[in-house]
Amino acid sequence: MRLAPETARPHGTAAAGPLSAVSVGQAVLEAASEGFAGRVAGVFRDGFYVSGSSETLFAVLGPGAWPGPLHLVVVELPDLPGRHDRVSVGGGVLTAGRLTVRLDGCELWAPSLPEHLGADSRAWQDLAACPAPELATVWEAVTGDVGRGDLTAATRRLQGRGTGLTPSGDDVLAGILLVGAIDPSRRPDLAHLALEARTTRLSRAFLRWAAAGHSIQPSHALLDASASGDHAGMREAAASLAGVGATSGRALVAGIALAATGLALTSARTMTPRPADVRRR
Repeated sequence: MRLAPETARPHGTAAAGPLSAVSVGQAVLEAASEGFAGRVAGVFRDGFYVSGSSETLFAVLGPGAWPGPLHLVVVELPDLPGRHDRVSVGGGVLTAGRLTVRLDGCELWAPSLPEHLGADSRAWQDLAACPAPELATVWEAVTGDVGRGDLTAATRRLQGRGTGLTPSGDDVLAGILLVGAIDPSRRPDLAHLALEARTTRLSRAFLRWAAAGHSIQPSHALLDASASGDHAGMREAAASLAGVGATSGRALVAGIALAATGLALTSARTMTPRPADVRRR
């Protein structure tokens, strides 16, 4: 999954001191605590991945990126580190190669899910189309699995299907898990499906957080618009989400739409009041 929208700014010259972070996701906070040690796992135009012990993985991204659970978004990325460069955290500063980022004072991306989805199935119908050719042979079966609430079967069909760091099947699955997480009683089972998914390390990280109810900002905008019955807002959010990556955003949209129409979601469960999606650390 390419994590930044198409409007990400180009890189400039190296910064003189630590850069400021704009937003930070929960996965980054879990990983990049004082004393963290890891390495740059991959570098791309708009940022880089950081890998630590076990399944620890997050991304450092430029200012055009969406907030997300695995994202540390910074004001600029003038100088990218090299692959395999050491990454450390000390004194509240993340260091990767020559790049330094101050972690304090930024916004925490802490989204919450609506209690229910208000839009009817017609609003989701066009969004639930098969998003990628490699999924065409399983799409009808996956649709049936979701309609029966058999997410184990859907996971078996979708996990690892496609190419890239986050195959399109995993992106669909992330959308399904995110909607499923609207019912908190489902989350332990969803977390198990994410943990056991046979796919890439990066995909499992995204799946884990989707199962906990966290995704990138346009995913939550789409669900919030549906909850309020705002069809125009749904179309706008779906278009923003579809613009992420080559197929990842479209696959996320399809997974969300498939689950929104197929899963029986709770609407009566009492939940705590929704906090602001972005909070000051």
